[in-house]
Amino acid sequence: MIYVTGDCHGNFARFEQKNFPEQANMTKDDTVIITGDCGGVWFGDSRDDETLDWLERLPFTLAFVCGNHENYDALARYPVAEWHGGKVHCVRPHVLHLMRGQIFELESYRFFTMGGAKSHDIEDGILEPDAPDFERRL
Repeated sequence: MIYVTGDCHGNFARFEQKNFPEQANMTKDDTVIITGDCGGVWFGDSRDDETLDWLERLPFTLAFVCGNHENYDALARYPVAEWHGGKVHCVRPHVLHLMRGQIFELESYRFFTMGGAKSHDIEDGILEPDAPDFERRL
């Protein structure tokens, strides 16, 4: 099964059992795709670990495409692997960043990924996690 959502901005409450009861019957072979602004990799260091570990424990595979509010530098530091025909950054074994310009085949559907964009609400389109007003700009 494939589910699609978007714009989490680091708030993953939608994946709690009470909000997404369908996951009770899902396995790691099922995929939820976040179509931009995932926000799980905000800082690129141990501050992300608790959230990313929680996402890894979900019963499905979580895959996401870049949005205009991502930490691109941090994502680029994760190892690259092949998954369903395209390249991913392996954030966790079942938390995957679908790299741009790739074609993935899931359950006989093909997906082309071209995430990321210049942000209308961030100077120069770049979100800097160390900026003093980082939380306000999310």
